[in-house]
Amino acid sequence: MIVADRKQRKKEQRRTEIVDAAEKLFYKKGFDNVTMDEIADAVEFSKGSLYVYFKNKDSLFFAIVARMHREYFRQFRELLDENASGGEQIRTMIRHLVEYTKDHQEYNDMACTIGPLIWSRMDTEYEQVLAENSMDYNLWLNDAINKGIADGSIRNDLNPALFGFYISLISISVVSPSPLWKKGFELAGVGYDEFVDNFQKFIDPSINNCKTEGPTKKHPAGKSG
Repeated sequence: MIVADRKQRKKEQRRTEIVDAAEKLFYKKGFDNVTMDEIADAVEFSKGSLYVYFKNKDSLFFAIVARMHREYFRQFRELLDENASGGEQIRTMIRHLVEYTKDHQEYNDMACTIGPLIWSRMDTEYEQVLAENSMDYNLWLNDAINKGIADGSIRNDLNPALFGFYISLISISVVSPSPLWKKGFELAGVGYDEFVDNFQKFIDPSINNCKTEGPTKKHPAGKSG
């Protein structure tokens, strides 16, 4: 058992070293300009040995994405105040997403540039990996939305599932715009930092529980996106 555990740790260490090397090369040279041979050389592996761990560059890309997702959510859970209202928890999530993305701009640029193409050819193995990584986040968001509806800190006139999808899709689209949109910001004299820093000011009114005249249609708790 001890020998098996040691071998497993060694394998995981090697895998991490490969992902680290690939990530640095992708950022430095661009995903399309890096070869598996270069990655193998960076970790002093034979190309054949490298393929034992990763079948191609796409699999390395998804390994980097999965690791980023896990680290984002780990940091977020450390920031989260379990006693805060549901609305404040959601705002904390959005603030952390903005800051985390700004702190990992090289990754964000790579994901926005090459990501759509790679996602279009994603196989079932990595669909499963990314689905598992997002499960904790989706469960947390569902709980925060239902908590916010119950404590009155967020609006209650939307199906919670729709609410979750809107928050997730809008937030991700804002912090990770396509290169074409970034060019549009530049032409309009708007920097990326200014764009994302003002997102909270824009999205808050869409989340807040605005009192309206007459009865408010309430939706039962449900799963969010």
